[in-house]
Amino acid sequence: MSSKKDKLIEDAQRFALRGQLDKAIKSYQQVIALDPSAINQRQRLAELLVKAGRIEDARSEFEAIGKYYSSNGYYLKAIAVYKKLQVMSPGGIDITLTLAELNEKHGLAANALAEYKQVYDYYEKNAESEEALKILEKMHAVDQQNVGIKLKLAEAYFQADRKDESYSLFGRLASMLQERGDGMGLSKLNSRMQQLFPDKTEFMLDVLAEQVRGDAGSTLNAVSGIQALLRNNPQDKRVWDLIIEAYQRLNQPQRVKLAYQHYLKFFQDDLSAQKGLIECVIAERDVTGALQLLDQYEQQFIANSAADELLRIYQSLDLVDPINIRVLQGLKRSFELIGDEEAVVAMGHKIESLQSFSGKYAVQPDIPAADSDFGQQSESLSGIECDQRELGAAEEAENTQFEDVIIPEKPAAFDFSEPEEFEIEIELDDDEASPFATMPQDGTADGAAADAWLNSVDDVFDSTATSPRSVKFGDDVDISDAQSHYDLGVAFKEMGLFDEAISELRQAADDPARRMACLILQGTCLCEKGTPEAAEHLLRSLLRSGLGSEDSCLVKYELALICEATGKSGEAAGLLAEIDAENPGFRDVRTRLNSSSGETATLDFSDEELKGFDLK
Repeated sequence: MSSKKDKLIEDAQRFALRGQLDKAIKSYQQVIALDPSAINQRQRLAELLVKAGRIEDARSEFEAIGKYYSSNGYYLKAIAVYKKLQVMSPGGIDITLTLAELNEKHGLAANALAEYKQVYDYYEKNAESEEALKILEKMHAVDQQNVGIKLKLAEAYFQADRKDESYSLFGRLASMLQERGDGMGLSKLNSRMQQLFPDKTEFMLDVLAEQVRGDAGSTLNAVSGIQALLRNNPQDKRVWDLIIEAYQRLNQPQRVKLAYQHYLKFFQDDLSAQKGLIECVIAERDVTGALQLLDQYEQQFIANSAADELLRIYQSLDLVDPINIRVLQGLKRSFELIGDEEAVVAMGHKIESLQSFSGKYAVQPDIPAADSDFGQQSESLSGIECDQRELGAAEEAENTQFEDVIIPEKPAAFDFSEPEEFEIEIELDDDEASPFATMPQDGTADGAAADAWLNSVDDVFDSTATSPRSVKFGDDVDISDAQSHYDLGVAFKEMGLFDEAISELRQAADDPARRMACLILQGTCLCEKGTPEAAEHLLRSLLRSGLGSEDSCLVKYELALICEATGKSGEAAGLLAEIDAENPGFRDVRTRLNSSSGETATLDFSDEELKGFDLK
């Protein structure tokens, strides 16, 4: 079979060179009949069918080629083939969907989104809502950081009566806006949520709680949002609990302590806040301050049947100061409350021993201890001024921030600036302007206002769904992505899709290591698509950029080919001579120089002459 196949290939190539397309097509069809896996020959057949105007037959062959490449994991080649099919059949939505999926599989997110967007628009135009929603889900899977897609999908879920999914996605969108510092977008989104979910009054609190329980960067980003909630409604215990949790996760004990102090200004009898403040003071090893707080709050623990908690507090104090009579007396009272008689007796003996050891340690149980600095500090909190001698310089700076946000006739609202130690440097492309900037401020009204909001959602989706967006750390470039764009550009060029090739090569040029190769290939594409002047201009501009020897030879070589094609044979010969002098043996420069001094070769071969060539 091999000899017959080879003979048919030779015949097909000979017929093609002579322009006998029908005969060449017939020979290639016979080759494919003998060997259906001969993809290269099938591709030549498809190209000849296009030249012969047999578009439907060509499309059938290209589809077979595309399926072969796709099923065997050659995604870039498959993309190039299906792109060719898309050009041949602009309305073929199945081809566009296949292109989107292939780009997604190869990791070309921007390309995938552009193709998916075309499919989505088609389904929307034809009122196929379920199919449109499926495409939105695919787009969201490709780029979950895209605000426009996330917003559009959340609205689509609501319209499809998938309200739980809608609420969840709106929440993730709000977290994203909070992390990006997009206060305008967050405000408008919150208004929209009040319209869509009037019974969900804790939307922003849910969003911020999810952020707080993320990583350190996410927790830090949530702090400003929680502070805003406190300023608006300092009477909400849940918000105080959340700000305290945030500072605990960020390991900021001074801020935790101050938060508890202000919490108790609004909720004096809250046992959890009392316990939290006492624990903060114990962590500072301030036994005197802790005992004064216990003088103030111990009856609250007893009244709320929290003797176990009280015992643990005194045990913590005992670890800090194991010979403090007041601590031991507190332990004894706690053991009495929980009914541990053995421990009560043991603690009584220990107290008696310490008292007999030194009379100066004896303290009457019913006589309160003298006021300490912490007591003065607690009293001063009513005026939002802490005793600076006790808190020290660090806490003085913290309290200054409290004083800046005093609410008239109420305790101060809670506010802190972000600590420097948690700065995270991430460059987000094109995120400075909020995508919500042009959207209606009030999303809570019905009728025309609601329609205006939905129209704005469409605008945001259209403007951001397919825009190139990436996250870069420093000056790093995703080299694997650049390689994919480069390979795809080459594949498009080989398929004769020069505009698509140029687009991919421009993206690949972001990689400095392949920038010159991409620019030269763009020049080649410009020439082959019929704009040699533009190609020449590009290559000449490269020559003026101070190239190295190898790059200079590459540019001059491509420029020489363009000069030959445009009739500038003298300049072409000069460029080739410069290359030969600088880099002898470069490509086929010497052969071209020799042929330019002799007779011009012809492509009018006879059948006998063609037999000596390997045309497979």
